[in-house]
Parts: sequence; C-alpha cells; structure tokens
Amino acid sequence: MISVAEASGGFAALSRMYKRQVNELIGQLPLQPQTLPLIPTDDAFRHGMCEDTTYVIKGGMLGMRCQDRKLFIWDEGDLILPDAGNNEITYYAESAVLLAAYPTVKLVEAILEDVQLARLWTRILTTQQAMLVRLLAAHIPEESYTTTGFAYFEPRDVIIRQGEPADYVLSLFEGEADVLVDDVVVGSVSEGEVVGAIALLTHSPRSATVRAKTRCSVVKVPKHEFKDLIRSNPGMIHSLLSDMARQIKTLNGQVVELSA
Repeated sequence: MISVAEASGGFAALSRMYKRQVNELIGQLPLQPQTLPLIPTDDAFRHGMCEDTTYVIKGGMLGMRCQDRKLFIWDEGDLILPDAGNNEITYYAESAVLLAAYPTVKLVEAILEDVQLARLWTRILTTQQAMLVRLLAAHIPEESYTTTGFAYFEPRDVIIRQGEPADYVLSLFEGEADVLVDDVVVGSVSEGEVVGAIALLTHSPRSATVRAKTRCSVVKVPKHEFKDLIRSNPGMIHSLLSDMARQIKTLNGQVVELSA
C-alpha cells in the first residue's frame, strides 16, 4: 500500500509486514483464484472487479478513491477486501494490473476451517487496520480536529429545551425525536439530521424543545468548534440546508391547514 499523503514513519514497516502476511496466507490457502487482468481505467468495476470478491494484486498498482478523493494505492502483494458502502469506493488503474480473485464467502469459509489460517487472517486484518489509521491521520489536517462528544437519551428525555441558550449543535446519530413548541408536537427529527444549528447561527435561544421518541444517540459539537466542523466537513452544510428546507416546508403545510 502506498499513501498519497505523507504517512507516519511506521507506515512503511506495517506495509511490508502486511505483504508478508498476505503472501503467507495465499501460500496456504486450499483455494485456486481466478486471474483478472485490468486495462488502464478510471473505474475498475466496469472492467471485471466485483463487490463480493477479495483480490490480491499480482502485478501493477490499483488506486482507491472515495467521493472523488484519492486515498491511497494498492500495489503488488496487497490484499483488497470488499467495501461495505454503497458504491462510494472506486478503483482506478493508470496502467495494466493483474489481480488474483477469490470469492469472499468461500475465502472466509476456507480460512475459518483452519485454526492457523484463522490466526493469520486476524493478524492481517489487524495490520490493515493499523495502516488505515495512519493513513487517516495523514489525510486529516491537525487544525480540523474538533472535540465532539457522544450523549445518549432514553425515550421522553429532553435533548434540548426551548428557551435555553444555544451552546452546542447536535447531530442525531441514532433514533428518532419529537420537536415541540410550547409543549405541542410540531415535527420530528430522524437519524442523520442536525439539531439546534439555527439558534446557534442566529445567536438566539432555542426556539423548540427536542424530546427523544426512541433511544437516541447524538454527537454534540460545542459552539466554538462548530465553524471548524463545517470547514472540515462541507457535507454538513448540505445537511443543514436540507433540514432547514424540510422544516420550512412542514411549517408551511401547518399554516395552510390552520387557515383552511
């Protein structure tokens, strides 16, 4: 694995260890892989790669990209595990690449039938995780760090209260909550939505109470770090605009109903 950002000094040693472990595993596997040659391409999935297959690079280099951002490059001897996302990961090749392809389910079944292979597989996964953590540190600039925290609420717990100062923003990580104005339910909040940003941005008290409807997990971002979070995570701006638009649409519908 080759980093496109400057990784820590221990990354190269981990990469060499990873290749040795993969080579040892492949040498003991009872499975015979299929060979997949790739031509230069911007999207290897259009030229034979499959999401339910694990690959070992036998020759050449294969880049990995997420949301149009280049992350790192797999090179000869690396094992590439399937991604669990929804087509967010793509692979590209600037020159020809030769892959050994193993159906992932059959590969894991063969590994788990042998204690030694299972131990080796565990070491491979642990080493890959250590490499990815160091790559993550290399990609994230130090100034973008924020000290977000998690909070948990049981059904009917108040997450934020109407009239209180807006000292933080919440992102609902799990669960569903009701939005109340003067103790009347006027809407709801679901997973992935941002709560409390409008009051913070307008420097005004909370305009509504948010009360847990189910067990809720939230990420809490202090007021003084909210701007840093938006700068480091532009996708949050889109989420905020979507939430505001949804709230305006809901309020407009309620006004129409009251005036009918």
